[in-house]
Amino acid sequence: MRLSQALRCVTLLLLSAPALAAQETGRIVGKVIDQEHGTAIAGAVLEVDGTEIRAQSAIDGRYTLTRVPAGPVRLRARFIGYQPKVIEGVVVPAGGVVEQNLALQVQAIELEEITVAAAEEQGSVNRALDEQRNATNVVSSISAEQIAKSPDSDAGQAVQRVSGVTVQDGKYVFVRGLGERYTTTALNGARLPSPEPERKVVPLDLFPAGLIDGISTSKTFTPEQAGDFSGAAVNITTKEFPARRVLTFSSSVGYNTAATGKDLPKAPTEGREWLGFGGSARRIPSALKAAGNLSGLTQPQVNGLIASFRDVWRANDGNGSPNGSFGASLGGEDPVFGQRIGYLASLTYSYGQEVRSQDYRALAVAGGPINQFAGTTGKSSVLWGGLLNLSTRIGSSSKLSFNNTYTRSADNEASQRVGTLEQFQTLGPLFATRLTFVARSVFSSQLHGEHLLGQRHYVDWTGTVARTTRDEPDRSDLAYQATRDPATGTYRPTAWADLQQSATRTFSDVGETNYNLAGNYRLTLGGAARPAFLKVGGAWRHTDRDADSRAYDLRNLSASSQELAQSPESLFSNANALAGKFLMSSNSNAGRYSASDKVAAGYVQLEVPLTRWAQVVGGARVERWTLDLQDQDPNGVVQPPVRRENTDVLPALALNLSLTETQTLRLSASQTLSRPEYRELSEQGSFDFIGGLVTRGNAGLERALIQNYDARWEWYPNPGEVVSIGVFAKRFDQPIEKVIVGTTGAPTLEFVNAKSAHNYGAELEVRKGLAMISPSLANLTLFANTTLMHSRITPGNDDISSLTSTRRPMVGQAGYVVNSGLGWLSPSGRWSATALYNVVGRRIAEAGVDPLPDTYEEARHLVDVSLQFPVFGTMSGKFDAKNLLDAPYRLVQGDVLRERYKSGRVFALGFTWKP
Repeated sequence: MRLSQALRCVTLLLLSAPALAAQETGRIVGKVIDQEHGTAIAGAVLEVDGTEIRAQSAIDGRYTLTRVPAGPVRLRARFIGYQPKVIEGVVVPAGGVVEQNLALQVQAIELEEITVAAAEEQGSVNRALDEQRNATNVVSSISAEQIAKSPDSDAGQAVQRVSGVTVQDGKYVFVRGLGERYTTTALNGARLPSPEPERKVVPLDLFPAGLIDGISTSKTFTPEQAGDFSGAAVNITTKEFPARRVLTFSSSVGYNTAATGKDLPKAPTEGREWLGFGGSARRIPSALKAAGNLSGLTQPQVNGLIASFRDVWRANDGNGSPNGSFGASLGGEDPVFGQRIGYLASLTYSYGQEVRSQDYRALAVAGGPINQFAGTTGKSSVLWGGLLNLSTRIGSSSKLSFNNTYTRSADNEASQRVGTLEQFQTLGPLFATRLTFVARSVFSSQLHGEHLLGQRHYVDWTGTVARTTRDEPDRSDLAYQATRDPATGTYRPTAWADLQQSATRTFSDVGETNYNLAGNYRLTLGGAARPAFLKVGGAWRHTDRDADSRAYDLRNLSASSQELAQSPESLFSNANALAGKFLMSSNSNAGRYSASDKVAAGYVQLEVPLTRWAQVVGGARVERWTLDLQDQDPNGVVQPPVRRENTDVLPALALNLSLTETQTLRLSASQTLSRPEYRELSEQGSFDFIGGLVTRGNAGLERALIQNYDARWEWYPNPGEVVSIGVFAKRFDQPIEKVIVGTTGAPTLEFVNAKSAHNYGAELEVRKGLAMISPSLANLTLFANTTLMHSRITPGNDDISSLTSTRRPMVGQAGYVVNSGLGWLSPSGRWSATALYNVVGRRIAEAGVDPLPDTYEEARHLVDVSLQFPVFGTMSGKFDAKNLLDAPYRLVQGDVLRERYKSGRVFALGFTWKP
């Protein structure tokens, strides 16, 4: 028996030996970069001192050392032309992974190898990886770490922390005070199509913060970039796989002081709206879609079409819901059939209750305000998104990436306002209701390759397919006569008003598909100490857009006064519709258009070091643009096609001067352009509800050319710190402006080419630790950026633009933008707090045409606070407070208040767990 027990013990020890050995080894992963330029180094040799364990860095600088003995080891790195380095104190966990990035310095003369501590080396890598410092042009960036320490839940909120950036309506980016038309948006370097019917921009609130690795804004043009921007080119980078396998769960709950638990108008729901999909009942009835403008139909046929409408007209009364969100992600790098594959899969979902309390609207005419309405708007918002990013390195010279992203948002909104219409004052007060459901989506699939051919030839290429949609199915606009209750002071609807657009159903959808192909070749000339780069490349982009908006107005034909006093669901019931009690007509402020947009481009760019401290970057880009747009009015009449063809040469020249090891001076001059948006060329109209403005396009618009001049001084005194001062100037030839035109009825919005415009300003950015004031403040960091701007427009010679003010700024131009904040980090690094402040100066929203003054959006002060704290183990918590001042949004035109509302303070508590 004793012998049998001994044999079993020996067998158990033998079987467990491999497992014990495996537990006593681990992996070292990381990235090798050039210390001066921050670029990845491919082919560097990494060795664990005293062993035969070694590996080479791949094209992206990443490396993996496997089966490294657990415990402290010395890591040795070497590469031809660079000073060898030894990293001490790298502690490898048994059965785990340690990440150790390192930076190599160019070896000007033969030197002994450098020995540094692991913690020290991580700091130098952080400095070297600073994208702003190592860029060849003027760049401002925000990282995932900064986003995580703020209350920002999407890209639209996060990007407003960047110097000179403002965000309108929480989604549309303005840079340096310029309108959104001068900013482009890309995802992982590929242009995104727009889901908006009225503008060719990408609303950044579509991208959840949990999917974002960083947001960079290039404020100056280089030939390797697309040339149709002047404010900035915004690039959203999704997260790449982590160095070690990481599983993360997060969730949060919150409330809005003006919405949660408050009485709000709530839009009725239909279908899977909690996922951002409207139900089938919202779709335009197939027979109605086939009927076009209703011409040639008999009254019984029209009656049947009216009866096919979803019988929903009113908002429900209810309490605002709490806010909530959750997310999960899994990432890492594992071998698949012997090939290491990096992966990241992530999913986020959020629900929010929003409100516009004290919601006031009016129009301005020469005599003062008209069509004044006041009330409340309640909105339920859903935002969710997912990504699946895969990448692999083939040897040390090639890398392939496959990035896939899908996001979807939906807003279900109900507005109730009471007011009077100037032309129908005899009717007395009107109770106006709008129900609208808007769903937007963005899908992007991208294949990207990088190849290093020898040490001097680098090739990268990208193919991307992107698709955006915007659906607004079955918008309901309704107006009833109203009576005031003397006891409560509130108004209640009494009888249908039976006016034009007092009972309107609208069905709109926009779809846009974008195909991108791009390739670049880079030749490295000279030695590693002072390399020069020759870059050549080309790009092709094809965009197809289809926009369809159909609106139908109902009028009374034979309904009695008693029936007009019924609820709208009873009044517009199937029985009354089939009985022929209503007339229906196609609204003139609708229509359809399709557009095909192609851009082919090629460029040459040189980056040449003139001396050890001076670098010149220059070249030119040629872009060939072709646009074909076909318009169709609500009556089905096809308008003459709109065609634009332009070939533009866009030169750029920049000089970067390294004044010291920590200071840089950047000078640049370039020419870029701005093309008219599809909607601006389409002459179809769109309207705001009852008494609002009608917007019309202009098929005669031309593209604008812009000359840009920039100078910026940058100082990086310590890791994580920056001080910069910049100035800029721009000249616009034929800029496109949105103006208010007075007509015999209500004013309209139209688009015109002005003759020219000038824009200039200055930027200041500071991010500095406060230890210089007192050692007791060492854990505090102050950051602020301020942009001061001024512009002047010169009207054109046409009948409309010549009537605008000659002494006004450009549309969208603010006089100043201020972002500031204070950050605190505990000595352990587990506690942190951030306070943020933002204000955008008064800016023109719409230019008035004589005798109407310009419309201005007033300055609005915002304060947000975020606190992060440990809970237990690998779980951490976060408390966010947003819009603490709850300052009102205000739009004024001369002495007339056009629009005003408040949105409430928002508080949220969340937790993140990494098991």
